[in-house]
Amino acid sequence: MSFLLDTNIWCAHITRPGGLAHRFIQHLGRLYVPTIVLGELYVWAYQRPNPTSLLQAIENELLADVELVSFDKQCAHEFGRMRGSLMKSGVTVSD
Repeated sequence: MSFLLDTNIWCAHITRPGGLAHRFIQHLGRLYVPTIVLGELYVWAYQRPNPTSLLQAIENELLADVELVSFDKQCAHEFGRMRGSLMKSGVTVSD
């Protein structure tokens, strides 16, 4: 089984690596990060007064062990379809 992880999971792993390290090691080779999540992580880093250590963690701890999945036009369309459908049926979906 493969896992596509979101920004919150990566932030938790980077800020508290001991807490999730065993899970990441257990699933190495099957972890994926969408490019949009990578962008959110860079935003998180550049909001800090000194982003250097966080940028290094993103590069060395995240990108070394995962495969990037491009967020392209097809992904955007599917996102819109799914979110629109959920909202139409009354399910609240945060931004």
